[in-house]
Amino acid sequence: MDIKTLNIPPEVKREIEEFAAEVERRNRGEVPEEEFKRFRLQQGIYGQRQDEEQMVRTKLSQGKITSDQLNCLADFGEKFSHGILHVTTRQDIQFHYVKLKDVPQGMQILADHGLTTREACGNTVRNVTGCHKAGTCSGEVFDTTSYGLAVTDYLLRHQLTQNLPRKFKISFGGCAGCGLAPIHDIGLKAAIQNNIRGFKVLIGGGLGSFPHAAQLYSEFVPADQLLRLCEAIVAVFDKHGDKVNRNKARFKYVLDKLGLEKTKALIKEEFDALAGQKYDPIQVEEESIPEIRDYTPVTDFDLDPEFSKWKSCNTLEQKQKGFFNVQIKLLLGDLDVPQARAISKIAATYAGGIIVNTVNQNMMIPWVKEDAFGAVYGELKKIGLHRAGTEEIRDITCCPGSETCNLGITASRGLATELNQQMDNGFPFSEDLEHMSIKASGCPNSCGQHHIASIGFHGGAKKVNGVLAPHYEIFLGGRISEDNVIFGTPVIKIPAKNGPQVVRKTIDNYKQEKQANETFGEFFDRKGKKHFKDLLAPLVNLPDIEQAPEAYIDFGSTEKFSLDDRGQGECAGALTDMIQNLISDADRSDFQGKLALEKGDYAEAVDKARKALVSCARALLVTEGMDFDDDWKCLEKFQSLIVDMEIVSPKYAETINHYQDAFDSADKAKASWWLEETQGLVVECKQVYNKLQTDKSLRIRVGADDKKTAAAKEAPKGKVDLDSIHSKIDLLGVKCPFNYVKTKLKLETMQAGNRLEVLLDDGEPSENVPRSIQNDGHKLLALEKENGHFKMIVEKV
Repeated sequence: MDIKTLNIPPEVKREIEEFAAEVERRNRGEVPEEEFKRFRLQQGIYGQRQDEEQMVRTKLSQGKITSDQLNCLADFGEKFSHGILHVTTRQDIQFHYVKLKDVPQGMQILADHGLTTREACGNTVRNVTGCHKAGTCSGEVFDTTSYGLAVTDYLLRHQLTQNLPRKFKISFGGCAGCGLAPIHDIGLKAAIQNNIRGFKVLIGGGLGSFPHAAQLYSEFVPADQLLRLCEAIVAVFDKHGDKVNRNKARFKYVLDKLGLEKTKALIKEEFDALAGQKYDPIQVEEESIPEIRDYTPVTDFDLDPEFSKWKSCNTLEQKQKGFFNVQIKLLLGDLDVPQARAISKIAATYAGGIIVNTVNQNMMIPWVKEDAFGAVYGELKKIGLHRAGTEEIRDITCCPGSETCNLGITASRGLATELNQQMDNGFPFSEDLEHMSIKASGCPNSCGQHHIASIGFHGGAKKVNGVLAPHYEIFLGGRISEDNVIFGTPVIKIPAKNGPQVVRKTIDNYKQEKQANETFGEFFDRKGKKHFKDLLAPLVNLPDIEQAPEAYIDFGSTEKFSLDDRGQGECAGALTDMIQNLISDADRSDFQGKLALEKGDYAEAVDKARKALVSCARALLVTEGMDFDDDWKCLEKFQSLIVDMEIVSPKYAETINHYQDAFDSADKAKASWWLEETQGLVVECKQVYNKLQTDKSLRIRVGADDKKTAAAKEAPKGKVDLDSIHSKIDLLGVKCPFNYVKTKLKLETMQAGNRLEVLLDDGEPSENVPRSIQNDGHKLLALEKENGHFKMIVEKV
């Protein structure tokens, strides 16, 4: 059986040549870095944390590749990267530590084998994912593979998808939940009505810092309308998505803003407008059994208990009688070049020559006969990939974290490695834990999908005993099906080195106190957040650094933990006015709360204190260029970026935790406590404000890269060339003073002598931002009006 691959258009070679030319232009300084960044992301090339190192991501529709293609990927890994192939949660394979100069040649090798990196990254439609058992699952409605490939093929290089507001994700599922539809921008679940194939359609789902569950668009859309519907939904996103504020640019925020019914109406308008568009019929491949080579069965392991365990955990009978899916567990989603070549050979020799990457960062070989198990196991054992346990608690998902990602705070791969080692060496395990999952992300963005895990970790930082240490926010009770998702509840923030104890204590408590047949999710719902917060509270502490210095170092690292590569907040001029106004609001609310307390109106007193708390949070988050309409989201960020970093006293974390408590029946003691807390916070916020007044370029968050900043200031400055812009930022529609903050933050990432182009609205933005930037000591090179707005060019000093 020949597996379908992407129909690579003939212009692919031209794209590769253009990429090589653009790299040359970039190296000569003829193209701004920001412009080149957008270009390379569209080609599936990410910059890494390490200078001049790139991550290259292939786009593999639904994770399906042939043995020949896996050999090609192994060749790429050997020639151009550090020899590791990494399977992602979107069923792609990506490579790290690739030199930019080698990328065009690598893209050519991939293209010669029907593979592409195009639109695997950037503000495009990302890789279309699907159930890895599609076509072989006994419980599926029908095989969705051909439909997923058709959507991939149609939207790839489509003019509509080249510059979306943000990334856009589509998934297909044919059975109970492997497609993960509720966390996708478009989630499609196979359905049949009146003998017609079609899909139940969910829209607007996503993870990230603020996860959203997808909402029902339609119970049934016929398959022959699939391409037209997907194009219509993407068109609505392109027209109504926020292209100014990256933090609110995903499709889920369009639904938040417009509401489901209005969004559905807009989709229908786009769908109707496409009535005259011609869509090629989707070619559905008829079910067939691939040709399997002759082989000699191996019986050497028949009495081996590890082999028996592997068979029970890693194989699953297909709907095609006599054939099985064999799953290969990959630690951290990684395999090296020899392992990749060995898997390719196993699939070609003992199965149908097909390999499927899974959303759980493993690989699967379908079409294996039972009498080939011994031979397959033996070959996997030779390369160290014979470990039992996939799609259960020991199969941990994680993102790259701070190891390579520019946004990573903690080393999530290090945590996952430690958990795997402990689970393989005496960690309590039983069959009642198999339904549970553990997932880890190195920052709040959920690339490791921590929101849908039974036990989820997302990276952060916090001072303990006056020392900055890596931490994880612990999420519990997450789970997902093809129709519904329950996001994990944030319970407590724990030092990274105590992460394994979190897992152990949580599992032990579940095993000891669960009811008959009660899942972990049900157990968490019954026990509640407070139960687990109390259970895990002893783990928030660390010994003094002198007693246990290793406790303050991240997993997999030997260096002192820092946030040197992360952004920081600054403030000056009009910014301090906004902070002062918000602190004054807090002060006023506190005073009103005191009056209410004196009158005996305790609920009113608590309400005023809560408003003071939010005003304080908003005040200091201004320095991060952040403003929130949602008070609770504001407080969550305030705790993460301000309280946990001890810019104000860490005791206010407890105040924040009580924000959502009911206060209608508040008594005098509760009202007095609230007012004392917020009065103290107002005093501390005023102290921060006073510091900002005396130092207009003060970094209020710890971890600023002072060495890099100092080096930048010492960098030589050449002659100004207005045609040579190093970076651009579009701030049209961004109000004051956040346009100023975003300009400041952007300049912080640039070297002295580099030039930044900023687009500003006419009026206050074009008047205030240039003046503030000059007051900070930077050079204003140009301020010109064009097309109703202003273009400012600044040289970093």
